Amino acid sequence: MAQTDSPRRARAGAIDALRDVASAFAFLTVLPARWFTSEQPGRIFAWFPLVGLTIGLLLAGVASIAFLPPDVTRFITLGAWVVLTGGLHLDGFADSCDGLLATTTPERRLEIMKDPRAGSWAVVGVVVLLLGKWAALGGIPPVWLIAPPVAGRWAMALAVCAFPNARPGGMGAYMRAGLGRLQIVVATVSAAIVAVALGWQAVVAIGAAFGAAMGIGRWAAGRLGGGLTGDVYGALCELAELACLLALTMMPGAQP
Repeated sequence: MAQTDSPRRARAGAIDALRDVASAFAFLTVLPARWFTSEQPGRIFAWFPLVGLTIGLLLAGVASIAFLPPDVTRFITLGAWVVLTGGLHLDGFADSCDGLLATTTPERRLEIMKDPRAGSWAVVGVVVLLLGKWAALGGIPPVWLIAPPVAGRWAMALAVCAFPNARPGGMGAYMRAGLGRLQIVVATVSAAIVAVALGWQAVVAIGAAFGAAMGIGRWAAGRLGGGLTGDVYGALCELAELACLLALTMMPGAQP
């Protein structure tokens, strides 16, 4: 009986893993993938770097377009970056700018972040973020574009594990169910494999992105009374991507 059950359990485990992968793509991108409802949605964090790898490969392909002027290629690449993610993390970054940069109490900051309207800090923050990415895109080889999406999604998974929720309920609390050590180990190993495959420059840049995300996450948690929200996790993804891009522009082999 035990021998009969083992293949069944293996098949069930493989099916669950494939469903988690599909759910990760459905959650993080606009690519045609199905979200599988689960009581443990946090398991999909294990596959966040895989989603980042896919995004990075697509961006590297777009950035390799040679028949257009360089500035136009950068513009198209940045546009593809936003469209592929559905603006999910960009929206969280905008809300986080409005709330975290407001001079008020933590409770009021949380209220501001729930407001769907964009304030002045949101507009300024998104413009500066996109300008920073656009400028950095011109300073690195296209293949290095694989690293930032991986770094951002790995940092986001680690941040969800490292920081508590700022408020009960919400997307941040929902996504924690099922997130444990195994998911973090798988995500970390996946990110490390990609970084090593790209070279030491990517290893250093992804490490810098991790440091930036954790430092900003700690500051944000202090501004929100000790925890983070789903919006801030998305913001950390965006900021980790930017930090990785900027670090890459300073590496030997970067384009002048």
